[in-house]
Amino acid sequence: MVRKEGVGKSRLESLSDGIFAFAMTLLVITLNVPVIPKQDAPELLPVLISAMSSEFLIFTIAFFILAGYWLSHHRILRSVDYIDDRLIWINIFLLFSVVMIPFTTSISGDYDNVLEAVLLFHINLLSASFLLTLVWLYIRNHREELTSREEHEKGVVGRESGGRVRALAIPAVILLAIGISFINPSMSMWCYALIPVIVAIAGKSVREGSPAV
Repeated sequence: MVRKEGVGKSRLESLSDGIFAFAMTLLVITLNVPVIPKQDAPELLPVLISAMSSEFLIFTIAFFILAGYWLSHHRILRSVDYIDDRLIWINIFLLFSVVMIPFTTSISGDYDNVLEAVLLFHINLLSASFLLTLVWLYIRNHREELTSREEHEKGVVGRESGGRVRALAIPAVILLAIGISFINPSMSMWCYALIPVIVAIAGKSVREGSPAV
């Protein structure tokens, strides 16, 4: 028997989409425009923009990770027809972590040589990854209650190997970045370049290992 939903699924998706969009847009505020006299700009501005390289790097990392979170979130919720109160609250905690990302991006971009500032960014991303995985696991374990019989019998589980890789790639890289941050906080940010490589390789392996349908 299907559990009665507490809030319409479309409302949860709309709230989540709005918060993801707002957080991704708010990230640009973390890039501080240099304030210098206009007459000195031709000489000083290129140097100051070059000095913002770490801020641009962290902004880019945060933006594309948020985009990846949104895409995964969309794919996860697409696999169910109903939602319940527990799923709503797990999702709310996920959104709390998401709205914190512009703040931790800003502080780690300004102080990328400070361990505590960089750790705050890594831990924020790790908590969001954990909660997104928790949403996925909850849906996976309660699919019969959250999905209509027709959809359940179609076997949406068939794509789970690819989803599992995506769910584990970011936390694994974040843990690596946390470890490296104790040695070199600034260099730990470059660990995130591994994410698209891991996902691409794993996706290729999943496609090659999947039987033709």
